Amino acid sequence: MKKTTLVCMLSAGLALLPVVSAFSAAPNPTPTRQSKLLVDFETDATVTSDPDGSGTSRASVNTTAEFVAEGTKSLKLDFTDLAGWHDPYFVIDLAQPIDIKGHQVLAMDVYIPAESLNPDSTEGAWWQFTPHITTTNAGDESQTTETSLGMRQMAAGWNHLVWDLKTGIDTKITRIAFAGNTNDARGYTGPIYVDNIRVYEGTFAGLHPDEKLIQGFEDAAVKDAFSGSQTVEINTDKQFVHDGNSSLKIDLTGAEGGWTSDVVRADDWGTTLDVSNATALHLDLFVPEGSQPESWNELGYVVIGEGGEVWGTTVGILPGQWNTLIINLTPEQAKMLTNVKGIYFLRNQDSNTPWRGPVYVDNLRAVVPTQAQPTAGE
Repeated sequence: MKKTTLVCMLSAGLALLPVVSAFSAAPNPTPTRQSKLLVDFETDATVTSDPDGSGTSRASVNTTAEFVAEGTKSLKLDFTDLAGWHDPYFVIDLAQPIDIKGHQVLAMDVYIPAESLNPDSTEGAWWQFTPHITTTNAGDESQTTETSLGMRQMAAGWNHLVWDLKTGIDTKITRIAFAGNTNDARGYTGPIYVDNIRVYEGTFAGLHPDEKLIQGFEDAAVKDAFSGSQTVEINTDKQFVHDGNSSLKIDLTGAEGGWTSDVVRADDWGTTLDVSNATALHLDLFVPEGSQPESWNELGYVVIGEGGEVWGTTVGILPGQWNTLIINLTPEQAKMLTNVKGIYFLRNQDSNTPWRGPVYVDNLRAVVPTQAQPTAGE
């Protein structure tokens, strides 16, 4: 595929620093966590974007403050008439490899104007990014490895996207590429904007200082609150427990079809706590190698609060390690959570390939940022 290279604005930052947004429109659910900036589009770098092989670059520099998460610039990608799966949508080659040792979470901000999402169409809609990162090998920096991370869904407005990195992939990063997907019959009708690409120190799995635990699945009786098409039990096998003594085991063996919310659900497991000032919900998920379908698959969840349901989306996961599934909250959504009463799960996959085993969930919790700084290595 022919590509056009664009020299646009990028900064390869080396200092550890908390995220401080210049514009309040961009969400920042974890402002006290340590992170390292990879790309903020303030100085020169090379961006390639020619997803349809037309020979015309779709990338340029944006200086309109409404579409900037930090600083004064962001990356504008004119995806007008782009539809279906393309790999890559765009590629960022770093001027110098950036050491990400100890950082296991990738995040970025994407702004999508509502008018860019083909609003007059009656077709079903999905708007997705899937990153591929290229890192140097630990034993030989002249060699590199490309790793695909899970798919993330996007909607109109600001999208704060977060991915777990594959365990052990934390050497030096040299390239970030993004594949993308939409309904073939419903392409983009305008540009989107990308900003503030960074990695976070440690992982997001487990309880952090800026979080409150809602449900740790430590009480065996919580199993009785669940019903649905799959079976659940309290697991005590420590290899599938992140914290404490137990986790929730959901047996998905044989589950097939496309998207469904009929997995398992607990509508009311009793009183937990008030997290109506939270900025996000986090849930840890472990999918053992071999449990997942042989083709593409996604999982997600919905939290039931005293004031209503807060929905997440189905996302791609990395098997064989803990993943943190995130629901970023608006203030209006957070107000529904004066008491978190329950949870239910979402599943999406290739309709021809069933699940082959169980998954495990632990640590449903709310992010409630404070002024306290996280400890090193958190």
